[in-house]
Amino acid sequence: MKKINIFMFTMFAVLLLSTLMLDYPKKFISRLIFSHELSLLTHSVFYKINNETYFDMKKKENQKKSLIVLNNYVYDFFKLPELTKLSHIDDGASWKMLHGSIACDGLTDILLRLAENTNTRGAMIFLYNNDNISPHTLSFFDLNDSIGLDDTVDLSHSINHLENNSELNKMYLFDPSYNYFPINKKSQFININYMLKNKIEFSSYEKLDSDYIKLRLLQNHKQAFIANRVYDEYSMINKLSLTFVKVLPKNFLNLLFKFGIFINPELDDDYKKLLYARLEHILLNYEDAKVNYSKITPKNSYYDYAQYWYEKINTSQSVLKKYEDIFSPLTSSILPKNL
Repeated sequence: MKKINIFMFTMFAVLLLSTLMLDYPKKFISRLIFSHELSLLTHSVFYKINNETYFDMKKKENQKKSLIVLNNYVYDFFKLPELTKLSHIDDGASWKMLHGSIACDGLTDILLRLAENTNTRGAMIFLYNNDNISPHTLSFFDLNDSIGLDDTVDLSHSINHLENNSELNKMYLFDPSYNYFPINKKSQFININYMLKNKIEFSSYEKLDSDYIKLRLLQNHKQAFIANRVYDEYSMINKLSLTFVKVLPKNFLNLLFKFGIFINPELDDDYKKLLYARLEHILLNYEDAKVNYSKITPKNSYYDYAQYWYEKINTSQSVLKKYEDIFSPLTSSILPKNL
């Protein structure tokens, strides 16, 4: 505990001194706090969700249920609203989470990073129509360890061998853009091969149709773009940052994230106010989020987005749902307690 206190004091001292420096050090520290290498925010969000869930999402036996909860969380908290002023952000998962209004590739990135905490291998998949254009991106997970991903060196940066459908079709589809799960009418988990052989069961998955053919986007050539990490691939820095998230006081981490927003010279004041509210929201601090959203006035260029997310919380459309309360889009019934 003494070493942790020394670390906290040192970090605070360094961060506070940085406010007196030039813009570049401020930007560097802000980017470091929200970097993928540290993953402080994604780890914090996962453990907050885990604390609100009755089963341990880190355990292998709860892997499938955990992915359902995470997929639904991403769908409810980050989906692109029908607004046009806030452009799509091209940045790491933590910044995408703060930004909030994200397209399909960003939602997939967030899901993959959160799923790292379940030690589940997943990949971002580009789907293509008959014109060889990719209209949609989603995630495939290797729930059965069936395609030898763990034996691939540096898979998160080199996954070209996952360009053939025979391997990709062994994986399991999760789509946070439309809240699709790999579950059939019997509430069984099924892979892509099953979906293609039983298309009629997935008539509600119309966003995967193309060229007037059912599930054509899944049938056509697919390409894996990037994979997440499993725990064995974590560097010492990755493991150290994960330890910090587990042992440091949550209030300290919250202040650290707010500081990272505050010192970033590239963010204007209007945007910072939105990010403060988004931070509380994604960490499930709903009342604090509503207070922050309500402080954003019509003069703020992000007012419409603040109102959008405020109403989403008020109507319980953007709050964490229990596993039993997440309905299967296939069966229109509550998912089974044991998968």
